[in-house]
Amino acid sequence: MFNKILCAVDGSEHSMRAVEKAAALALKFEGELIFLTVAKAVKMNEGLRRFMEVEHVSGQDAQYVLDSFSQEVLNEAKEIAKKVGVENIKTEVKVGPPARSIVEFADKNKVDAIVMGSRGHGDLESLLLGSVSHKVASLSKVTCVTVR
Repeated sequence: MFNKILCAVDGSEHSMRAVEKAAALALKFEGELIFLTVAKAVKMNEGLRRFMEVEHVSGQDAQYVLDSFSQEVLNEAKEIAKKVGVENIKTEVKVGPPARSIVEFADKNKVDAIVMGSRGHGDLESLLLGSVSHKVASLSKVTCVTVR
């Protein structure tokens, strides 16, 4: 039924609960489990550029921090899934609008289900614009499981 499961993670408490549910599904159906984290692209405005100059932060340093955080989140998710017994695990990092990036990845990779937390790190933004999980459920053509 669920041969390929996509689990979107951002390191939040809800997303780590989603990791546990996705791992349980992957184990039950002996499916492939893909962990995806999406970093929002940051627009470089004058204030941010000046801050980076004053603090001597290069674009490469900022990218390194982003990559390190993404890998840390994915490694934690992978370890949780391995402890449960899931063997077929892949990880992926994308940059862009989270909901659209998740749905596009799911379509391109022909996943059977998307599992994600009901709330992520962008809680204030969620209140103003609607949650990423709600947008994914609205846009996706596959089963979506939202974990609280």
